[in-house]
Amino acid sequence: MTFLTKFSVAIGMASLACASAPPAFSAKPVLKKSAKQVAQSLSCKKLTASGLGYTILKSAKGVAPGPDDKVTIGYRGVLAKDGAEFDANAKARFPVSGVIAGFAEGLRLMPVGSRMRLCIPAKLGYKERALEGIPANSDLVFEVTMLGITPAPPAALTTATDRSCAQKTATGLGYSALDLGDGIKPTDDYFVYIGYAGYLAQSGAKFDESPGAAFGVTEVVPGFSEGLKLMQKNGRYRLCIPAALGYGAAGTGPIPPNSDLVFLVELIDLRSKAEVKALEEADAKKAAQ
Repeated sequence: MTFLTKFSVAIGMASLACASAPPAFSAKPVLKKSAKQVAQSLSCKKLTASGLGYTILKSAKGVAPGPDDKVTIGYRGVLAKDGAEFDANAKARFPVSGVIAGFAEGLRLMPVGSRMRLCIPAKLGYKERALEGIPANSDLVFEVTMLGITPAPPAALTTATDRSCAQKTATGLGYSALDLGDGIKPTDDYFVYIGYAGYLAQSGAKFDESPGAAFGVTEVVPGFSEGLKLMQKNGRYRLCIPAALGYGAAGTGPIPPNSDLVFLVELIDLRSKAEVKALEEADAKKAAQ
């Protein structure tokens, strides 16, 4: 994906031609847009103080996401100069703070169910950076539908219920599935891209948080690694990690020795090490051309 993560994979659709008799139904003709219609689809009616343009295509009631929330959206992105599409996704999930400034500002105007056109000037986009399909200093236009909002993790887990898990594995790891997700589960041979918040089980105090972190499944403490392997993409879990599966008697940084831990974890995406290597090699090949 151009503006989120290279973990996404483009899927091409092949069309079939048939030389036999025409079907019993008749397809609607594709109408060519007029110059005025094209211009309207690449423009916005309102402007914020920062210079972000926007048009409300479908209004909705409710609360818009905050800067630390995660959102699920459908979107299509085109270049403002000619309408050339550079990216699209029917269902993407990510932190509001994890995208370019203009896109993040636009998301914060959108309740669930709303649809908007965002006109993002280069200064609020990629500026002088050039990306695949996006030349340097490009103004961008997105059409975005807000499908869902996941609130940011709380500042502290204040109740015992918030710090407990419903199920337990043979090793002693506790877990509760908040959202199951779908697809394959990562193994030791995978990299994951997650959002998480970590808390001390005794007090509920938060000691760490990240809306988006990428690492290998085996690069974390045993309890966290085991928990990741229970999850599927877009799944959200609470993990209750006993000290023996965490940092043990040593502790680390803000984590005292012999501390049980609680994590709220969202598995945003995952790729095998072979897939990541192939992506890196393809990027290196493009850079050398």
